[in-house]
Amino acid sequence: MSDVLFHCDGPDYLPTPATGSPWHPNMLHGGAVAGLFGHVLEENIADYADFRLGRLTMDLLRPVPRQRLRVETQLRRDGGRLKVLQLDMYQGTTLVASASAVLQRAHQIALPAHVPRPQAPPPGPEGLAQTDIQAMLDAKGLKIPRGLHSRVAVRAVTPWNESGQGTSWLHLPVTIVEGQPLSAMVRAAMLSDLGNGVAQLNLGNATGTINADINLSLYRYPVSEWLAIRAETQLQDNGLGLVHGELFDTQGAFGHVTQVVQTYGEYAG
Repeated sequence: MSDVLFHCDGPDYLPTPATGSPWHPNMLHGGAVAGLFGHVLEENIADYADFRLGRLTMDLLRPVPRQRLRVETQLRRDGGRLKVLQLDMYQGTTLVASASAVLQRAHQIALPAHVPRPQAPPPGPEGLAQTDIQAMLDAKGLKIPRGLHSRVAVRAVTPWNESGQGTSWLHLPVTIVEGQPLSAMVRAAMLSDLGNGVAQLNLGNATGTINADINLSLYRYPVSEWLAIRAETQLQDNGLGLVHGELFDTQGAFGHVTQVVQTYGEYAG
């Protein structure tokens, strides 16, 4: 049975314990924030049948508390080929996160033979050993609060060893709100935050990296529940860096995600 991340109370969203972050028990995981943005976006574009999400940029402006939230939306451009939607997440009167979605009108065309084709998927997910992020944290003796990350099933293609690079298949059996199964778009949005997890760079001395944004670009929607991220962290000696991740479903690549990161000195709780 899937865990529910948010209960609806009129226009507001009430986070459940399943939204929790590894950084603090009273903060939302970035994936929960991304999933809620994806859910609200999907509700707002339901009438645009010919449009697809091309890019979703999410700015995590401050820690999002596990408290009552609302998301306000504004259609900034309403064109025949391009639409841009602004989403702002508030806790009370405080703006805690914002997002900008670019929607493009899709139509069938014939592709010539010389068009570059998406990369094939990495090995798996079938045939790979399955674990979960919480089990990996517990095995290291880390005192990290349970939350959304505790529900992520992992089938690793390369070792999950916090070396700043990795490839893993991920599955997150949750729903954003009760009674609404995850759509392909919302699943991609929610899992896009985990690039920094797959490519987590542990510098020792309880220092890791935390992301301030999520920039998701899609050239199609995924078709499988298991999604893979092949990600790498480039960190500089000023403590700032960038995570770049390639996204795959069982048919092949379907998009990219980037995240700006900086070192965070309380990585181990």
